Amino acid sequence: MRAETKTPALLDRRLAGLLSYGTWIASALIAAGLALPLIGVNPALEDVQLVTAGIAVIITLPVLRVIMMCISFLHERDLGFAAVAAFVLAIIAISLIIGATAA
Repeated sequence: MRAETKTPALLDRRLAGLLSYGTWIASALIAAGLALPLIGVNPALEDVQLVTAGIAVIITLPVLRVIMMCISFLHERDLGFAAVAAFVLAIIAISLIIGATAA
């Protein structure tokens, strides 16, 4: 019974760490992209690329969360939740493909 109570807490800590560190990294990229023109260090194109990279990290974080949950559920052999997570990943993949072909 103890193993079952430890697993959700471990998953919660890992997900919290992923989202926390990812948010800090994205914020640092965006802040650097906005601050560098003020001190005149980089050309404007690189500043925009830093901000774009920060925004991409923020967009990627929920996808990474679903991937981490799917892997965790598969490791625990919880096939029902793993199937739901895989279905969500399939929906994300399909929407990315549709978005890429429409652009």
